[in-house]
Amino acid sequence: MRLAFILLFLTVTFLFAETKKIMVDLKTGNMDAFTTQFLGGVPGTADYFIAQGDSVEIAVVIHGDAYKFFVQNLENTQYGVDQSLAENQEKLHKRLLEITGKYKMTLEICQVGMNKRGILTEDIYPFVKPIKSAMVGLVKWQSKGYTYIPLP
Repeated sequence: MRLAFILLFLTVTFLFAETKKIMVDLKTGNMDAFTTQFLGGVPGTADYFIAQGDSVEIAVVIHGDAYKFFVQNLENTQYGVDQSLAENQEKLHKRLLEITGKYKMTLEICQVGMNKRGILTEDIYPFVKPIKSAMVGLVKWQSKGYTYIPLP
């Protein structure tokens, strides 16, 4: 009887669980904003909804000044002279791997901006996918019902 109650409870829980769809418009080049709002705030928000019994899908569109946080070969780009970025790169990379592994997260980066900045696809982390443009990505995710969260 107890097992039947538990199975019924789990079935009802799954029926009422939602998938929260979050689309982050990531433009910030500020290290503090990136670490607190993106690397801390986005996972914190996901954890909140997961604790409520919901599932979470996160799409991130990278453009503006945020490119530098997703470049693995700094010396091949204009960001090679950013001493603070170079000093924090390993820690940032580790945290990015953590959150992309823990959450259902898609990272897309604007190819137009990459071209303007001379960033090659082989210079970015392999878990980041170049897309035609940030606008295309923003429209695509929002038309799929993702909630728009700007991180300017």
